[in-house]
Amino acid sequence: MATTSPGQSLLHWFLSIRPWNVLAMGVMVLVAMRWLGVPLQALADRAMWGWLAVPMLVGAAGNLINDFFDVKEDRINKPKRARIGRTLKRRVVIVTHWGLSVAALCWSGALASHLGSSWPIVFTAALSVVLYIYSPMLKGRGIVGNLAVSVCVAALLVWARMATGRPLDLTGNADQMWLLATVTLWGLNLTREWVKDLQDLEGDRAAGHRTWASELTPRQNQGGLAVNVVVWSALGGTCAWLEGAHVAWLASWAVLLVVGTVRAWQQNVVFVSAWLKVAMAVLFAQMW
Repeated sequence: MATTSPGQSLLHWFLSIRPWNVLAMGVMVLVAMRWLGVPLQALADRAMWGWLAVPMLVGAAGNLINDFFDVKEDRINKPKRARIGRTLKRRVVIVTHWGLSVAALCWSGALASHLGSSWPIVFTAALSVVLYIYSPMLKGRGIVGNLAVSVCVAALLVWARMATGRPLDLTGNADQMWLLATVTLWGLNLTREWVKDLQDLEGDRAAGHRTWASELTPRQNQGGLAVNVVVWSALGGTCAWLEGAHVAWLASWAVLLVVGTVRAWQQNVVFVSAWLKVAMAVLFAQMW
């Protein structure tokens, strides 16, 4: 392992938790909570801070352990970002992963006590386990790994719904809209995981991972991506339409559908990866 100063090691650790990704999780939960009727003033109560902090802690811990297990493929796919074992000690990653996970569980326990329900701590524990076993057990099982990660991302909306403290009522319009948005987010992220598999084919094959993209032919990947772009764009537009959103949001989804479908058919995976991030941003922006 290369010799690095404590300051450099700290910086590399910070980059390994993917701070922008973690911050995005907090913002997504905040936007969803507001959309679901939780007043922002409620966050002045420190007891509510955990609703934002816990998913961020779980996400940071998950990013660390994912990089810990993916050293071999990362050195092929992302050599400049493969820090573990080079500029960041493996034991530091493991210890801080568990530290963040324990902090998340403790904070979720406080939320469970405040809510009068064990669901927050059960939910946090379940997501932590899924993210821990993703790389060593799920990633090499075709679509299973993609489904697992996408459920974890969609769970951000489930977590935000839990923060309202209201019983679930799928006969009501509000919870029906919430369910539709949750399914849309799940689908967009599932497509994003597919695109990431296509981008990481070389490294995943070297590591012996049997990913979804590697099991399909180039034509199946091409057609499947295009169909997914159409389906989830249409569902995002449906969310906007049913909410009575401004016509600008409907137009945004129409443009996303056309441009994304064309690029997916052209197999421009770099563009489609960026397109999916924009689509997720639009989904949450229209909630605000």
